[in-house]
Amino acid sequence: MRRSDRSTGKKRPIFQAAGGNDAAARPQLASSPTTAADTDHGLAAPAATGREEPAAASGQGFRFVDRRALLRLAGTAALAAPAGGLLAACSGSGSSTSSKIRPVRIGLVTPQSGALSSFADADLFVTDVLKDFFANNGGLSVGSTTHPVEIYIRDSQSTFARAAKAASQLISDDQVDIVLVGSTSDTVNPVADQCEVNSVPCISTMAPWESRYVDPSGNLKTSNWTYHFFPGLAEYFNAYSSMWGQTAEVPNNHTVGALWPDDTDGRTFANPKLRFRQGLAATNLELASAGTPVGFSDYLLYTPGTKSFVDIIAQFQEQNVQIVTGIARAADYIQFQRDAINQKFFPRIITLSKGLLFESDLKVLGGTVADGLTTEMFWSNKRQTRSFLTNWTSAQLADQYQKASGPSGSQQLGTSLALFDVAAQALAKVNSLDDRKAIADVLKTLTARTIVGDVKFGARKDLPQNVATIPLNGGQWRWHADTFTFDLEQVNNSGDGNIPNTGTLRQLNQDA
Repeated sequence: MRRSDRSTGKKRPIFQAAGGNDAAARPQLASSPTTAADTDHGLAAPAATGREEPAAASGQGFRFVDRRALLRLAGTAALAAPAGGLLAACSGSGSSTSSKIRPVRIGLVTPQSGALSSFADADLFVTDVLKDFFANNGGLSVGSTTHPVEIYIRDSQSTFARAAKAASQLISDDQVDIVLVGSTSDTVNPVADQCEVNSVPCISTMAPWESRYVDPSGNLKTSNWTYHFFPGLAEYFNAYSSMWGQTAEVPNNHTVGALWPDDTDGRTFANPKLRFRQGLAATNLELASAGTPVGFSDYLLYTPGTKSFVDIIAQFQEQNVQIVTGIARAADYIQFQRDAINQKFFPRIITLSKGLLFESDLKVLGGTVADGLTTEMFWSNKRQTRSFLTNWTSAQLADQYQKASGPSGSQQLGTSLALFDVAAQALAKVNSLDDRKAIADVLKTLTARTIVGDVKFGARKDLPQNVATIPLNGGQWRWHADTFTFDLEQVNNSGDGNIPNTGTLRQLNQDA
């Protein structure tokens, strides 16, 4: 894989082969690739990459244009071309001046190592796909000019400090034009902070928007350079509580125990002034105590990496907790589950974010134990959406990932590709790569078509202008013993009724 050096934290541009020695200061694109069409997905098949000057030198550019721009570029005949032929219709002819066109430099921070490394697999798959895509099609349109594209990847190592350093290196060393980031608040916030300080546009996702834009007192914070799309606490509460309310399928006493860590995400969910706790207080759900609070929180927040949940479990047992929720990392939840089995604590429903998002983490628990665990669903292969860049449907994206990586899927695929979808549409609306302020201004009111659906910044007056939300439904993992695989079935579509459910909520196995 084209990953950073995990021991030194150095980055490797995705255009440099793993283990290779590239004397160039910056990665190079393939030169004038000749490709065969992929009839399944309407994309060109990957071409061999060289070490020559960027392909944009020959004018083979994929331009994101509206109807009028398309007429100017290719004449009215291009409008009659089928969708798969628009790449050829928008390609320019060779130009002696095009070799002077500088590349678009896109930076991505992702946790390739450490406790959050499960998030990175989909990121790296997406960047590999886009490497071939940009090489085959010449690059991205910025105004009326097609630029080659370079993508720089830095490893956050799953720590706040290292994420900040990775962003700083992208900005100062790699001189990127825009930074993309996801993979929880521990990655998003330090990266966004660096972009704000250095006046660099940033697009972020994969964290509740409140963790970035709301202070501990519940007041909205401003941001000039970072634009974030993801569900907020209201969407989380609706998705979770709707599953918990399916009492005809899983009877329960509405008593909820929370595993909230003492980190940015945990403090956000536990904040009584924000929508998740407010939702609990306004319904027939009862929040059970996890123990005596410490510090400024009114709810006990456990220390990430703790080696024992025995005391918290004892509290839950005493209060007859039948629903457990939280936003624990996978390693923390695995420890909780071991302690719960030892203490014979078997809730009827367990609904967690972060630690239950990936099949690879569930397999550590084992099929029987993990079968029936629930989490949120913000993207799946059932969504009727297409990527702006690749034009793949959600089903095609999932299929390509499974061909490359095995049978397991990942919701991170959707948000990772969507980051690039948004960036491409923002860049297409500015006249110059060097005008960072113009890029940020475009994002303020941008409606972007992405693989996760439309991302509309500034559309809701009750949210910061920098925020766009996407729907959230409820999902439950199903273990297939015959194939040793998991499927994430949608069991509640209260967040987006246009997506049909694929399963029925089941009670957790209490014989583990």
